[in-house]
Amino acid sequence: MKTDMPLTEEPRKIKVAVLPRPPKDVEGTGLPLGFLVDLASKTMYFGGVMSLAAISDELALPVSVTVDVMEFMKKERLAEVKKGADIRASYIYALTDLGRERAREYIQLSGYVGAVPVTLEEYSQVTRKQTIRKMAVTRETMRRAYEEVVLPPGLLDRLGPAVNSGRSVFLYGPSGNGKTFIAERLANALHGYVFIPHALYVDNQVIRIYDPVTHKKIDRGAKLDPSQAILNGRTEYDQRWVLCKRPVVVAGGELTLAMLDLSFDQISKFYEAPLQVKANGGIFLIDDLGRQLVRPFDLLNRWIVPLERSRDYLTLQNGKKFEIPFDQIILFSTNIEPRELADEAFLRRIGYKIKIDYLREDEYTAICRQICERLGLEYQPEAIRYLLDEQHAVRGIRLSACHPNDILSRVVEICQYEGVPPRLDNAMITRACRDYFTEL
Repeated sequence: MKTDMPLTEEPRKIKVAVLPRPPKDVEGTGLPLGFLVDLASKTMYFGGVMSLAAISDELALPVSVTVDVMEFMKKERLAEVKKGADIRASYIYALTDLGRERAREYIQLSGYVGAVPVTLEEYSQVTRKQTIRKMAVTRETMRRAYEEVVLPPGLLDRLGPAVNSGRSVFLYGPSGNGKTFIAERLANALHGYVFIPHALYVDNQVIRIYDPVTHKKIDRGAKLDPSQAILNGRTEYDQRWVLCKRPVVVAGGELTLAMLDLSFDQISKFYEAPLQVKANGGIFLIDDLGRQLVRPFDLLNRWIVPLERSRDYLTLQNGKKFEIPFDQIILFSTNIEPRELADEAFLRRIGYKIKIDYLREDEYTAICRQICERLGLEYQPEAIRYLLDEQHAVRGIRLSACHPNDILSRVVEICQYEGVPPRLDNAMITRACRDYFTEL
């Protein structure tokens, strides 16, 4: 049988800035025993007859902690042992009639089922220790992140320090010149890993943070460094946390102010964390700034306190307001002149303002060469010269990064339609541009 790696190969070590330690007892979770009983009851209500080990896995708690919860439930006649064993983790439990009745009541109050949440205090501590501000990139890191990407001279040397600052970045310039692509590609420069909690506990409410769409999970069997709490040669950490790559969250024209606040599901009765909380430890790209339904002034004004103080404030439905870490690089991308979107007071709070302008001829032709190779077109310098002189120059259209792919793709599409091999010549360029550039 073929395997991806030899069975004797050691798992790669992953460096982490902090290692959340597993709780040793109920008190170590920082949560009320009643809340843990509530969650265990709902877990068993949906899971049916379960072993102690299975319940522990669902709650993401050590067996030594879960057993205390189950002993309390036995004492209160909410659960019973269906089958004993020599190993405590193999004990089989089931809810009693009273336990099922209570579980239904708990579900009415909150439908959250899953890993036990972490406290706000613990979340704040871990977030500070694995801050994005401790992640430094070098010129070589940036070069690898943008390998084979045609960029204006000196741009990487401006982006690199901006990333190292940990501050916000404003990318602006004409449409179609790759601002979004450059911002998203910056994710390749991120290194290091962060722990994301499944959920957060605030004022007896659950806020779900871990999102498998946003957060890229790392195999829990990987070896971690520094080595803390090593058991049987394997590093153990609190399983209420998920080890992930640094997150990258992207929001465009669909972004609203409501998406930056806690979202309460009236059916499931628990909260979903807003986008900026999910982006903690990584990058939050706000694309197409100025194209949202909300006024740019209101959207930008939302970031003044977080950008200045590295903390945000969220509010529960009961009116309770709480402070939460704000630890991310915000990238604003827009093709609108910055001074049309914000005043000097706000722009002063932006760490770096970088303009992504139109291309030079040599940059444009370099991109054309790359696109031809990707599309299977034989590169013809004369045809590209014709494109520059007879289409762009005559029409008065400046060179944008999007043009080579858009135009040369149309050449291939025309050839496919006519059933001929892809070819690049002046006639094909003319036909492609005719239905691409707007006639004024």
